[in-house]
Amino acid sequence: MKTCQTDLHLAVVDVKLLTDGYFTLDKSFLVFGKYQGTKYKAALKPLLIRTEKEKILVDTGIGELPPSYREHHDVIREERQNLRYSLKQEGLSPGDVTIVVNTHLHFDHCGNNRLFSNATFISQLDEIRYAYYPDRFMRVSYLREFFDWEKEFLPIRGQYSIADGVELIPTPGHTIGHQSVLVKWGNRNIVYAGDAAPLAENIHRRNIPGMIFNTAQGLESIDRLRGIVDPIYIYSHDNEQSDLDILRT
Repeated sequence: MKTCQTDLHLAVVDVKLLTDGYFTLDKSFLVFGKYQGTKYKAALKPLLIRTEKEKILVDTGIGELPPSYREHHDVIREERQNLRYSLKQEGLSPGDVTIVVNTHLHFDHCGNNRLFSNATFISQLDEIRYAYYPDRFMRVSYLREFFDWEKEFLPIRGQYSIADGVELIPTPGHTIGHQSVLVKWGNRNIVYAGDAAPLAENIHRRNIPGMIFNTAQGLESIDRLRGIVDPIYIYSHDNEQSDLDILRT
């Protein structure tokens, strides 16, 4: 992927939770040391952030998995639950999205990246590097065809502001370069946790994810998210937190 530099300082005007349906996995991947053998219907929840000039999408769902992955994961998605339709409901097409933030590059968070041909993609530099050459125990989580294509890519290091009120927060642990997103919208602190906390219990009980690159960093990242004042957490795979109007209340 190419690299580019850009200056983005814009005000948040709207935030919406979208969907790309669900997929199944062993629930033990989401919580360390628990739920082995429990099949879980995990939600897929991209987040749309509109600023005065930009349309920012955080994560792109799972898209269409190759046959070898379908043997292990069922994608459950009605027509109204795919990401294209979800965007259409907000009056947008994929070509309208100008920035895509990938919390990390596991296949269930960048599966629709190729839809967004006009977007600049933002990810942590460590995550980009590792995705190309992951360790064997993490290799299955990275599908190179999902993230390696001819698009401009803005690699960053550490905390980064992409708009007034939109901050990228490094939350490594689940992956080497995981990042979460903090959106200050009105009097709300919306925290898109990504897979630093894929379920509510990761935050509430300080339980790290089961799929983990570094356990100590995973707990430190959870505590960092827990330290945010007056948060509204969005848990990337929690199927009990699936109301698309969650941010409108």
